[in-house]
Amino acid sequence: MVSTAGAEAKMIDCPALVTIQLVSGKWKTRILWHLRHGSAGFGDLKRALPGISPKVLTDHLDALVADGLLTRSQSMRTNVLHSAYDYTDYGRTLIPVLDALGNWGLSHRGR
Repeated sequence: MVSTAGAEAKMIDCPALVTIQLVSGKWKTRILWHLRHGSAGFGDLKRALPGISPKVLTDHLDALVADGLLTRSQSMRTNVLHSAYDYTDYGRTLIPVLDALGNWGLSHRGR
């Protein structure tokens, strides 16, 4: 069982930390950024994120699904199981946050 005392302390001390922990890491924010415009399959994400290993992509997608930010749908295509990922309604609440972070980054990238 996970203690909620630590999470409550983070909310009081710095609520932004909760968000940062959900999307932190080299790849999670990039995955979420890519999915802003609609669902994508595993192969699509792999091509959109050069340098990410299949294992790391799988691990991050699994974490984002477990955190309730993304949903995974599966279908059979020519005898191959195809997985597609998209935001949940809850996850979509992050899109304006990502947009704000992106806009701030564009404005300050030369510093």
